[in-house]
Amino acid sequence: MNVILLAPPAAGKGTQAELLKNEYNLNHISTGNLLRDIISKGNDLGKEIKNIIDKGNLVSDEIVIEVLKDYLDNTKTTDLLLDGFPRNISQAKKLDDILKDKNSKIDYVFLFNIDREILENRITGRRICNSCGKVYNINIEKLRPKNDSICDICGNNLIKRQDDNIETYNVRYNEYLKETKPLISYYKDLNILYEIDCNNDVIDIFKQIKNIMDK
Repeated sequence: MNVILLAPPAAGKGTQAELLKNEYNLNHISTGNLLRDIISKGNDLGKEIKNIIDKGNLVSDEIVIEVLKDYLDNTKTTDLLLDGFPRNISQAKKLDDILKDKNSKIDYVFLFNIDREILENRITGRRICNSCGKVYNINIEKLRPKNDSICDICGNNLIKRQDDNIETYNVRYNEYLKETKPLISYYKDLNILYEIDCNNDVIDIFKQIKNIMDK
């Protein structure tokens, strides 16, 4: 079973991905995390990716696909949960080709519908543990850490990513509208698109998805 979470930035894909991964034993693949892993290596590709992200731009299709394919070629897991990929039609078709070579396909695409005001509130309040990767939000009561600068789980420092600001977010959101929204029609034509109301709390969103997958 292969699943895609399709949503604008800060719509809660990561939170739902964690719940789905645990419920269905899926291999959660966040292209953002894959790219950040490469950045942490400090090689030429990592420096190139960091420069692109710091400017609020999107990493090219060629780089993202290269990174994802390399990861899939080196993992035995077949049940995938894709978070942040694909972001346009070209990537979707490349993904179809990669999975076809592995005798697999996408089974569910969940489209997260959410008000932009809520998204902006999330992006300005997001904090991430620089050690374990746990994500918090100081603007959302249920997601606040006990201390705004310390991780509840491991006690390490929380950081605000350089690209978590309104100006950068507007660039990313407008890019989403331009590039990613056409995927709605692409996956709808394949009869695997399911729309999820994400203006509610985390548990309600998860129940919506689970009800569809358990049918």
